[in-house]
Amino acid sequence: MTEPLFPSFSSLAKQVWYWPVIRGVIAVVFGVVALVSPIGTAVALAVIIGIFAVVDGVVEIVDGIRYRDYGGAGLRIAIGAITLIFGLLVLVWPGKTLTVLIYLVAIWSILVGIFQFVVSFMLRSIPGSGWGWGVFAGLVSFLFGILVIAQPSAGLTTIIWIIGIYALIIGLALIALGLQIRSLGKRAAELAL
Repeated sequence: MTEPLFPSFSSLAKQVWYWPVIRGVIAVVFGVVALVSPIGTAVALAVIIGIFAVVDGVVEIVDGIRYRDYGGAGLRIAIGAITLIFGLLVLVWPGKTLTVLIYLVAIWSILVGIFQFVVSFMLRSIPGSGWGWGVFAGLVSFLFGILVIAQPSAGLTTIIWIIGIYALIIGLALIALGLQIRSLGKRAAELAL
């Protein structure tokens, strides 16, 4: 007798695995650009971060709405809304001081880190869910925000490099999480046979 959970999870995994991968690829591309070509002006940095956050926020909201019948949808929508609002604020105020931008990045990173940690920790009861990657991404995001608040006077290039490294780490963790979900879905499909 097959467990009804396996075909159901396999179907869900096929539908959702690529969302973390898409978010991860966007973050990795952003991270590489930030490391290879440190931006010379706060306005250019604000526009890039704002666009990244708006796109990431929209993707997260869509993901939360599409799969609202599954656990953590409300928190995922909240993560997306926080990220989207952050991105819009940065795009509206591109000429403001870098200090405001630095603190916005820090607050955004801390809030997203907390929500990411909570949502991922809720998945720990599902064997092979890859919840540890999400917890890791949440902790990195939270610690990054604390670091930025602790060192706001660091040079622009240093901040950009830190943001680039942060985006690379988060992006790789999200890609790993998405691939883990896909792998788990394939195993569930095999067990359902």
